[in-house]
Amino acid sequence: MRKIILLLMTSLMLAAPVAQADVRPQPRIYSLVVDRFMNGTEKNNAHIINEHNDKLPYGGDFQGIESKLDYIKDMGFNIIHISPVFKHEENDYLGYKISSYDQIDDVYGGDKVFRELIRKVHAKDMKIIVDMPMVATEEFTPAETTTMNELQQKYYGDTPIIDLQDAENQRRYEEKMMAFTEKYDVDGLSVYALQNNLDAAKIMPDMPMNIAILNKGNQAKNFDYIQKEETTLKLANGFKNTDQQLPEQFEQHELLAADNFFMQRFTKYAADENMFPGTRIKLLMSYLLSQQQPISMTYGTEIAMNGAQMPEMHQLLDFRTDKEVADYLKATSGVFDKYREMFDGKMHVLMNNHGNQVIHYDTNKVDFVYNLNNTSKSTRVELGEDVVPQGKMLSGLLIGDAIHEKDGKFNLITNREEAELYALVDDRGLNMGYVFASVGIIILFTLFILIASRRSKRNK
Repeated sequence: MRKIILLLMTSLMLAAPVAQADVRPQPRIYSLVVDRFMNGTEKNNAHIINEHNDKLPYGGDFQGIESKLDYIKDMGFNIIHISPVFKHEENDYLGYKISSYDQIDDVYGGDKVFRELIRKVHAKDMKIIVDMPMVATEEFTPAETTTMNELQQKYYGDTPIIDLQDAENQRRYEEKMMAFTEKYDVDGLSVYALQNNLDAAKIMPDMPMNIAILNKGNQAKNFDYIQKEETTLKLANGFKNTDQQLPEQFEQHELLAADNFFMQRFTKYAADENMFPGTRIKLLMSYLLSQQQPISMTYGTEIAMNGAQMPEMHQLLDFRTDKEVADYLKATSGVFDKYREMFDGKMHVLMNNHGNQVIHYDTNKVDFVYNLNNTSKSTRVELGEDVVPQGKMLSGLLIGDAIHEKDGKFNLITNREEAELYALVDDRGLNMGYVFASVGIIILFTLFILIASRRSKRNK
């Protein structure tokens, strides 16, 4: 009887399938500070003396990253972005104050272990991007002016920055970057642009993923992806609380994120609003997953890491904390991976009303609708047959809602702080299979209880 019950329960889970297709995956970047992620071994910590001083290195290394590749991949990320790996000042936990562009720092594990990390990342069918510093070592002449934000100014202080508007500096920097990428099989490079109008064609090798991270007002060209501070702030402020206006569209090659190494944590925005960070993070990431652009999340966001200044914004990652957000990312990214064909066609924002945004994905096969309710109350969105053709219904993929036509309309009702992705499928009407299976389970369960009760009485 138990086998029969399990068989019937399994039949309840088999909803009508939605067409699936192999589509180029969305670049999803997990950005981490090597020293603050995971200490894999004590062997390379000889010079680290840290008596609970958060301004000093903790000892995170390549071995630590390697040991947590499944952790990162399980959350749906397919690219790892790491802070600089070069020889640097001993007390610099971020690693940007380098002394050489030619040597991998032994404190992180050195050359051999770095190569092994890259190999293990690729074996997991993931990619790795390394952030490149712009500190003027002895080969370069420094810039007279830079365009740093407040956190960068505090961090760098009097540290000289390369003048990458100078042609000779550009040539030397490109040589260093090319030498690095020829020696190590990395998949891309990134830079925090500390000068305006940087041109990747003059300073970076030709790679599939060259990324520029810009401060407010800055521009750059010929990079594959660009993270703009203006967009980053719009996303952070849009999801820090409910009922906030959300961006409607982005440029094709924008990298979408709500913070970075040199911006206060997204969690800080939510905490300042007295909002529960976990819910804020889940809605933010659900929204980012619904976009065509590449996305990035800074390490520790999954545990609501907080902070507005260094070093508290770069805490050691605690893997023992609640995994609610990580589990949500795993499930939600899995759904978006399963139905990547939704990005094959055109995206159109149907509604954008102070936190309630509805997006229509028009493809040649199956259409989709994403309904994000980032408001303080339940909402009802009414769609007509201009969006949902006659004979179709909306089948929920994240929560499981099923919306049928009523008087020529489809009413999408969502609770506050909730998101649902719908596939537009043939209207199945009342699913008699579900009805019979449900009734059958109830009957069998009742019989099971009665038989067990009678046997118990006989035994007594």
